[in-house]
Amino acid sequence: MKSAQRFSTIVEGLLLVSLALLIESVFPDDITARAIPLRVGLSLLLLYAFRRGPLAGFAAGFIFGGLNAWLIMPESYGSWPIILAMGGIGLALGVASLFARNLQRTLHNKRMKSVYLNLVTGTVLSLLLYFAGELVINRWLFDLNALPLSTQLRVTAVGFAFNLVLSLVILILLLNIQSKYFIPKNTPYISRKERSRLLND
Repeated sequence: MKSAQRFSTIVEGLLLVSLALLIESVFPDDITARAIPLRVGLSLLLLYAFRRGPLAGFAAGFIFGGLNAWLIMPESYGSWPIILAMGGIGLALGVASLFARNLQRTLHNKRMKSVYLNLVTGTVLSLLLYFAGELVINRWLFDLNALPLSTQLRVTAVGFAFNLVLSLVILILLLNIQSKYFIPKNTPYISRKERSRLLND
């Protein structure tokens, strides 16, 4: 049974990583004349982290980051420093998974204030670290020093705020429309007896 659960977790993760990469390739990388970064696909990785917990969440984030490096810069294929650096940024998305247990248990017990607190806190911390990592990578690894640091800080801050609002809108809408998506049937955070009660609600 555990192997079947592990397999379904891996398949789900690969599907969501693939879908996130597809979304990132379809949507523009930047919007507005000020080149504000747009990261729609990150919402799927955050959802997966909230569903599956730390091991799966951090792994999916790393895989997404590494593959995204090749998507953004095809010439980086085979450049392990760039791939590992981008994978390291992707690890930030796994921070949301640290809130998976509390989010699922409070959602199961219908303590919605705590649910929103865990959802918002996990999303804020994940995206804050993600965009901070992007700033470091862009400035020092990719050597994008043409812009003053103050300008890059402002663009990163606006990008973080914009994508934070976007991700929270998507996740909160999903939470209110179909909250069961946040609690997989084989979740380790809720006992079998509790899961049966959840399915019968």
